[in-house]
Amino acid sequence: MKKRLHIFLLVLLCIVFQTAAVHADLIFEPEDSFYEKHADACEYVNRSYIVNGYDGETDVYESPESAEKVMTVKNREKYYISFVYTDRNHVKWGFIEDGQENSGWVPMDYMYPVYNSQSFYEEYKDKITPDEGIIPNVTKGDVIYGWTYPGSETKYKIEVMEDTFDYGSTFTDEEGHQWGNVGYYMGNRDFWVCVDEPQNPNLPVREINEEVKEAPEKIDGVPGTSAEVDNGTDKNIRNEKADKQTAENENAAGTGTENIWTAALLVVLTAAVTGIIIKKFFGKKK
Repeated sequence: MKKRLHIFLLVLLCIVFQTAAVHADLIFEPEDSFYEKHADACEYVNRSYIVNGYDGETDVYESPESAEKVMTVKNREKYYISFVYTDRNHVKWGFIEDGQENSGWVPMDYMYPVYNSQSFYEEYKDKITPDEGIIPNVTKGDVIYGWTYPGSETKYKIEVMEDTFDYGSTFTDEEGHQWGNVGYYMGNRDFWVCVDEPQNPNLPVREINEEVKEAPEKIDGVPGTSAEVDNGTDKNIRNEKADKQTAENENAAGTGTENIWTAALLVVLTAAVTGIIIKKFFGKKK
């Protein structure tokens, strides 16, 4: 009986491990033909940006290799960018969606990031220390506040589900308040809690640097912004570069699909082996 129990637990552990392995790298990828062909060349950024076009707006293109416009976005509008692709001219392109089934690629030179926890890290990295700790006088059932960054305008309530509440690194603001960073808690990621006053929602709002760089008038390789080439050869040159880039990425394009099939095969094999073991050790004896 003990032997069967040990085998059952081992099989269960294998299933849990396999499931974790499949879901560990789960990222919602865009349904976009260009992305599907160049997935391995795209960087996952997972961040919101604000439009900052040269003349009050900027065009969004079908792909970084196409001159076809799919929509125009206005300055100060906010969009979520999931992936960024860098072309042969070192121009970075971000994939955006407008929430109305329109999507495409926009030059990142015409976008600037919304200030968030990552921005805070970049600005104050020298003042953040890896000091772990527990927020005092907080117990299960208490409600505290999580902040996007120390003194951010965005804050939300968090119910403490354990007897203690831990944090992983600290920052002391200009008012002398100590803040603790929490990597993950009950669905909330990368947020800050005021260690001194965790239940106070009225802490001073931090002034942030919202200075935006002036957008460039021209970007080499971007339609409508590059210097024109005589005899209409600009588009031909662009298409030639696109063909070369596509050829170079043909082998890498299938990698994402191969990974999906590999994960699926592992799950099927695990299920099959599990079924055989269970049938062998737990089946009715004749």
